[in-house]
Amino acid sequence: MAGEMANMSNSKMKSHRLGPLCFAVASSIAVAATSAQARGSRDLVPPLTAHAFSPSLDWLAQSAGSPPQPHYETRQVHDPNGTGKFYMGREIAQVMGPGGIPWLDRPQRGNEEHPEVVLDALDLHEGEVVADLGAGSGFFTFRISPRVGKTGKVLAVDIQDEMLETIRQRAAALKLANVAEIKDTETDPGLPANGVALVLMVDVYHELAYPFEVITKVREALKPNGRVVFVEYRKEDPKVPIKEVHKMSIEQLDKEMAAVRLKRVKTVETLPEQHIVIYEGANR
Repeated sequence: MAGEMANMSNSKMKSHRLGPLCFAVASSIAVAATSAQARGSRDLVPPLTAHAFSPSLDWLAQSAGSPPQPHYETRQVHDPNGTGKFYMGREIAQVMGPGGIPWLDRPQRGNEEHPEVVLDALDLHEGEVVADLGAGSGFFTFRISPRVGKTGKVLAVDIQDEMLETIRQRAAALKLANVAEIKDTETDPGLPANGVALVLMVDVYHELAYPFEVITKVREALKPNGRVVFVEYRKEDPKVPIKEVHKMSIEQLDKEMAAVRLKRVKTVETLPEQHIVIYEGANR
């Protein structure tokens, strides 16, 4: 594959650039070993092997200031409701398919999740561009629309064609000109660079197959002072009647957002079962 070829090429270039550094490290070890042995201090320096002269290129690359890499792993033993893929110690949940639209549109959802409380916490303004990432059938998309007004825009982002078609039909029926659909991929939400005031994810983040890559792109899409908002069921509360892999703790969110240089600026705990957690870009 092209990606594998690129990785091989990058490794060769990295090895070439770090060659002098490897030689310098090896030379220093050799000098130290010779001196110690001359003093009879064999316990201070372990026997030198060929491996000692081949420090990890990944370690050397990190020392040279390479960008952080995502921490993914696959485990054979895992939650049956999860994918078996873990990110920073958290198992990624299975994605809800289009068969879940009736559940997303259930009549009691408003009473359970208090969407108006969520929207009030967002402090939206007319004319803003807001992305509803993982929009599903548009439960929040169509509630955001009147808050940003005719001069604003709601970008309804989803990876499933059936969800996007549902939003398209509903927007047409409501004659809403400020709703636009975006089909994303597992690694890229497809948002315009520096073009979004706020990105909202409601019970979505824990299902992302590549959270590091997606949130990195989200961060690039934020305008100055732009915000990323997560609404997630509280993992800290065992009484919340949701499957464990579909919950998120604030501690875990903070850890994962720090990896993409987002900092938490506000937490709202007025919902019955969910956090509203707001982040901004650090060092923007």
